[in-house]
Amino acid sequence: MRVEAQIPGVVKAISTRVTQAGGTCFLVGGAVVDLILAQAHPEIPQMGPKDWDIEVFGLSIDRLSELFADLGPKECGKAFGILKLSAEMCGGVDVDINVPRRDNKVGIGHKGFACDLDPTMTPKEAARRRDFSMNSISLNLTTMEVVDPFGGVEDLHAGVLRATDPETFVEDPLRALRAMQLLARKAEVVDPATMTLIKGMVDTFPTLAKERVHEEWRKLLLKAEKPSVGLEFLRESGWLKWFPELEALIGCGQHPEWHPEGDVWIHTLEVADSAAWARDKVDPEWAEAFVFGAMLHDVGKPATTVFPHMVASGDAPKELLWTARGHDRKGMDPAETFLRRMTADKKLIERATTIVGEHMQPWSLHQGGARDGAWKRLHGKIRLDIIGWMSRCDCCGRPDRSIGEPDFEHDVSKHCFDRFSDLGTEPVKPVLQGRDLIGAGVKPGPRMGAALKAAFEAQLDDDTLGKEVLLSVALTHLGAA
Repeated sequence: MRVEAQIPGVVKAISTRVTQAGGTCFLVGGAVVDLILAQAHPEIPQMGPKDWDIEVFGLSIDRLSELFADLGPKECGKAFGILKLSAEMCGGVDVDINVPRRDNKVGIGHKGFACDLDPTMTPKEAARRRDFSMNSISLNLTTMEVVDPFGGVEDLHAGVLRATDPETFVEDPLRALRAMQLLARKAEVVDPATMTLIKGMVDTFPTLAKERVHEEWRKLLLKAEKPSVGLEFLRESGWLKWFPELEALIGCGQHPEWHPEGDVWIHTLEVADSAAWARDKVDPEWAEAFVFGAMLHDVGKPATTVFPHMVASGDAPKELLWTARGHDRKGMDPAETFLRRMTADKKLIERATTIVGEHMQPWSLHQGGARDGAWKRLHGKIRLDIIGWMSRCDCCGRPDRSIGEPDFEHDVSKHCFDRFSDLGTEPVKPVLQGRDLIGAGVKPGPRMGAALKAAFEAQLDDDTLGKEVLLSVALTHLGAA
């Protein structure tokens, strides 16, 4: 497939308008990488680029604002020479336009740069500031010529992640985390010299803005086929020390019968990859919480595992060796701590930590032959389809099982899915309301809440009970209280 055929019409129209105004457009960034990979591997289904970044030479940022005033440009990055066009006015296509710039290091961290916009720069000069050689490739949208001044195409085909310019690479610590997700998504190995640079940047992590850290983690967990590659990169580069909840999993042993794969770290890698396979099957509104929850599901094990020295000292019985009772609930706090360091999104944190805290419940309920009421109570805490997928991913966190096998049977998750199909997306709602108690002559107060809870518990255990019977349960509770 020719590269030109894959470029949206709106991108070509933008290039034509720029050319007529005296400028030249180059496609840059991830879209170029995706187009080249799609051309090199036509046998592999490709979703195609979602974001289109265009670098314009020969026109100022003010001139571009005027030129594309009809496409609703937002000057959210004008200091960096970036205009974001309205996707609605571009036929649903996300397009960013920028002019070439030089980044001058004036402070610490990812934001410590002063930008010098210069539309007269050459494509090679403009490409030098980019992080990795594969991201320094550009495509002339007029001639369809690939411009590759730093050997990015060769590195891309070889699967090598290599710093474009070693001198400027170390100025931005975010590039280490970009390496984390890009290695898992676009490459196979980090160039040894580049890995040395990254190892030397470890102590610059605290200068990074947490939202930028979050974004790189999102790309790893939501876009990589095997997030384990990025997680292993963090371990090998020394950057895992900034994520101690995960680092603590290394060397935390497990029961060899239940976990032949090895320690909790290895198990977590397997589960993270299983979650990547399953993430498109969960509700999109839950996808991010699901992948974070899956990665963090066992962070409570280091604090709850019974190790050999504990048995030897008499602090724990031999039969509990390598067990980690209560690790699910114990993991909620470290999971929350991990997430709060990178985001203030309350819904994300609540959902992900609930997945961690409840991930053992489907197995426990299934093994214990729990009745309907117990499953409804669990559904009130977290959707049964979500925790069902978590349970299946956890089960497949070992090399002898693959979540993607079409004939793989997992009774626990199937039970969750079957119950979910009956209950729907929302928790079971109580039949008896406060107004019903008020109508029966009960005065509002703290005792009313306990009475309503008693009625709701009865309803969960027997959904055939009508409102009159539930009212009687509530009134009886009040009398007993």
